[in-house]
Amino acid sequence: MRRKEFNVDDMEACEAFLRECSHGVLAFAGEGGWPKAVPLNYVYTEGNVYFHGSKKGEKMSGLAKDARSEFVVYEAHAFIPSYFTDPYLACPATQFFRSVRMAGTVEQVEEPAEKARALAALLASMQPEGGHAPIDHEDPKYVSSLRGVAVLRLDIAEMTGKFKFGQNMSAPRREKLIEGLRDRNLPGDEETIGYIREAAPKQS
Repeated sequence: MRRKEFNVDDMEACEAFLRECSHGVLAFAGEGGWPKAVPLNYVYTEGNVYFHGSKKGEKMSGLAKDARSEFVVYEAHAFIPSYFTDPYLACPATQFFRSVRMAGTVEQVEEPAEKARALAALLASMQPEGGHAPIDHEDPKYVSSLRGVAVLRLDIAEMTGKFKFGQNMSAPRREKLIEGLRDRNLPGDEETIGYIREAAPKQS
């Protein structure tokens, strides 16, 4: 069952998460109607999700037949062991995470300027230090490369977010969990504490 307290109604928070990440999983109808899920890099810009890749393959042929797809971006933060809040039962063990799901149709971008902007944004997200000439559709050295690569755009019809950081816990149990994270002090635990504090229901 989907816990409603973990749902994210703030689309700005979902979009900020999408801009922060660079990889996700695209699901679509594959050969014989079987579902196909492909992990890939992406960039969220101008209100759309862009991918790139080869012009041939199962992804391209599947999307050409049925452009409907879902794209999921997920980041696991901290695993919460059961004994943080219960010394006997295993049931409280859980994973804190952020995820955004988008449903829509995937279109192949043909317009050179849009292709160049999408690829420039994608590379900037993964190679922010630069070290290359600007990707320009009018630059003769980029023309053939732009022509040879496929750039896909997910036109988003629906976006939903789920951020799980103990919103369903009582305040004393939440503080006990935070104490366990602080004592454990693994990489990412302190950051998770910040997310827990931010997501905690505000007292009226």
